[in-house]
This record gives sequence, C-alpha cells and structure tokens, in this order.
Amino acid sequence: MSSLPPPPYTCWASADEWRAEFVILGANVNAIPTPPPRSAVIIGVNGLWGAHEWTVYPQPHRPEFPYLAWIPLPPSNSSVPSNVLTCSVDKSMWQAHPGNSSIHVVNPDLLDKLTVKWKTLKAALEDPFNNVSSHPRSPIQRPMKAYTRAFEALNRLEQDFETWRDFVEVFRNLQRSLLELHAFCDWWKDIRTGDDFRPPVRAPTRGAIFEDAQVYANHAHWSVRAFLLINKSTFVLDPSKEVALSPRELCKANPMSLEPLRHSLCHWYYPPFVHDFMTELETTARGYTERLDVFNPTRKLKRRLEKKEHKMSDEGEPILHLP
Repeated sequence: MSSLPPPPYTCWASADEWRAEFVILGANVNAIPTPPPRSAVIIGVNGLWGAHEWTVYPQPHRPEFPYLAWIPLPPSNSSVPSNVLTCSVDKSMWQAHPGNSSIHVVNPDLLDKLTVKWKTLKAALEDPFNNVSSHPRSPIQRPMKAYTRAFEALNRLEQDFETWRDFVEVFRNLQRSLLELHAFCDWWKDIRTGDDFRPPVRAPTRGAIFEDAQVYANHAHWSVRAFLLINKSTFVLDPSKEVALSPRELCKANPMSLEPLRHSLCHWYYPPFVHDFMTELETTARGYTERLDVFNPTRKLKRRLEKKEHKMSDEGEPILHLP
C-alpha cells in the first residue's frame, strides 16, 4: 500500500460492482452511483434513458472529450427553477395545429427560448472552436456532432408532430446536444485561466470517472464532480468517509414503450445498441463510434430524407455554417 497520501476526496466506496478489488473515490460529491445495468436502454416517459442517461450519470473519462465532465445537472431542489437545458418535458410544450387537430406544433414561447439559447451558444463557441482547431496536434475534439445535431433538432422542432413520443425524443436530444455545447464553453472558460483559476461555487455537474489519479485531482480542483476508480490497495482511506453505492434513481420513470420497429426520426435520436453499456454507450450515442442496431425508417421518414438529400445536392451548399 502506498505511503503517499490519496488525492482529494469527499467520500469513497467499495467498487466491487464496478471492478473486483477496486474502490472508487469521489470529489465534490457526497454519493457515488452504482454501475449502469448491462442491458439495453429503456426510454422513460420523461424522455430520459433511466440509469443509462449519459448527461446525468458520470461516464468514463476520455482525453479527447474532457469537457463532458462540465455538463450541468438539473437542480436537485424542486423549488429552484430549472432552465431550458435541464427542464422536464410536459404537454404544455406543444399545442394542436390550428388547421389540423391531429397534429401538433411546439409552443412558440419554448421555441423562442431554445432558439435564443442556440444562438447564444453559437456565438460563445466561435473563439474556442477556432482556438482548438488551430492546434492540430491537440487530442481535444470539438463537439461538432453536438453542434450539427443541435441545429438539426431545433429545425425538426419547428415542424409538426404526429406523435407525442417523437416530440419528446426531439426535445430531449436537442437538450443533450445543447448541454454538451454548454459544457464545452464552461470547460474552456476554466482551463484558459491557467494558474489564475480559483475554484468557483459551482452548480453540480455530471462529472467523469477516472483511472489516473493526477487527472482526477486536476478535475477535482476545477470543482467538477470527479470519481477515481483505483485498486483498493493503493491508498489508505479514511473509514469515516466510506459510503455505500447509491442506486441510479435520478432519471427513474415508467417506460415510454418498447423501441419502435420502425424509426420515424433519424437514427441518432434513438439509444444505440452497443457491446458494453458501461464503457461504450455515451461515445456511441454522441456519434463517435459505430452503433450495432439497424436503422429502419418509416416510409414517410425515408421520403423526407431522400427529399432533403436531393435538395442539398441541387443547391450544392451546406445548410449549416460551422465555426
């Protein structure tokens, strides 16, 4: 066992459920979650992915996407108002189409708020995107997929909907993409301050799971939630800080329904199937690794996608300016 003191931690737990003979340390937290189920994602009626929701529960740290640890969490106190990035979904968010009661459109006030948030983030992203791209040897990848998906989801939200499920899927995935972009901005603001950084009083973040003690300590210093998975023989830990693993109940909801046999939205709106739901789900859901499930669009969606492809081909120019 090491004679060196452990890195900063506020609590720790036996991590045999994560990995045998390991413990997990937590910084800027008072609870440590159990590992996710090793089973397919079940979408809740709230549109979240339950115990697999990658915008809420910490995921394995990847050096190319360090900013994901900065994803803000919804307020735990129900009396604290949520914002458009973390609010729940309810049927006041849509309304019957004035000319056709069988279809619905988004509430104009909600659309305005989402549009303002999108434009604000676009402006804030320009400088950090340019800076990161000017260093080709940097391992950091800009969240370009979140950028294009946010644009696509906002565009889709402006159209009509035949089913509540489709509305929920589009709204939640727009939130996920905007949360990722927001996290990138917060991460950039913190790291660029360098030695002048002073840990802020920060609203809770999603955090990340680390296996490198120094990288974990760096993130703990930045006041984001950090978890260190490490062999139990590495450090002598304070027994008074030991906690039991907490069940994943933050996104708990009744299942929406079974995965549709036909997809009425683009494939990325749906949870992917992967080999390992503990290590691969987030990266695959964000579009950076190949998913194992097959895209099976409805006839209506297939026609819409073909029409869009022909339009882009005819116009000969992209529909979105990337910074």
